[in-house]
Amino acid sequence: MKFLRLAALLLTCSSFSFAVNKDLVALQRDLEDRISALQNDIDSKLGRIDGTLSAMQNDTRRTADQVATLQDAVSNGVAKSLAPVAGLGTKVDATSDDVRALKDALADLSGRLERMDAKLTDLKNQLQIMQNPPPAPGAAPGTVTPQSGLLPGQTPLGAAPTNQVPAGMTAEGSYESALRDLQTGKSDLAYTEFQQYITYFPNTELAAKAQYYLGEIDYNRNNYTQAVKDFDAVLEHYPENPKTADAHLMKAYSLMKAKQTNRAVQEFRTLVQNYPHTDDARKALQQLRALGVSAATNSARR
Repeated sequence: MKFLRLAALLLTCSSFSFAVNKDLVALQRDLEDRISALQNDIDSKLGRIDGTLSAMQNDTRRTADQVATLQDAVSNGVAKSLAPVAGLGTKVDATSDDVRALKDALADLSGRLERMDAKLTDLKNQLQIMQNPPPAPGAAPGTVTPQSGLLPGQTPLGAAPTNQVPAGMTAEGSYESALRDLQTGKSDLAYTEFQQYITYFPNTELAAKAQYYLGEIDYNRNNYTQAVKDFDAVLEHYPENPKTADAHLMKAYSLMKAKQTNRAVQEFRTLVQNYPHTDDARKALQQLRALGVSAATNSARR
């Protein structure tokens, strides 16, 4: 009886185990089918992505080629456009060199003309002495000199009275001696020599420079009031000469040192207005900016 029961139980377990194995096999097959379908879907999507990436790479490559071509075209166009500018820059440099050489030549010519003017003045003085020689030693006052028919101290008819130039003194030599003493630090001696030059040779081209150097010496001596008068003499007696702009600038500096700021500002403005493209005008503008005032005059602002 027990044996029969055990056999029936084993038969029942075997049937159940067979049924379970059958379900597991079916489930495994279903999973394999789903995995296979998912893999196919992933492969399909990856294929489409690869195609899209390849197309993008091709587009990027074509765009890069187009950009490179455009860059080459732009570079060539810019190079062609700048070629005339580069040539113009070379011409400007050459012109600047020519202008500089011309300025040097003009400065040299000006110096020669000044020396020639001094020599002409010396020649005129010698001719005047020959026409109106000094009276013989011991001649009584009022005696008529036979050479000229003039009383001592009289000048020829139509000639302006002039200071008698000391014997042996020349305009060229006197100026060069004064300038040499100034450059070697003998300012006191140079001051006296420049004064003598202006006394005896007031109408030469170098007289303006001599008067200007008197102002510079007074400025360096801190005698600013007298320096203003010296530079005023340059501007009044020699209004157009190579030292005119310098005289305006130094007069303005002297006025500032003398605490006459308003007059200094006016002098700086005059310099900028009349000589706008000079180094002196640039220095004047710097001073006006430092003082916090405009370079325009009151009339110009109105």
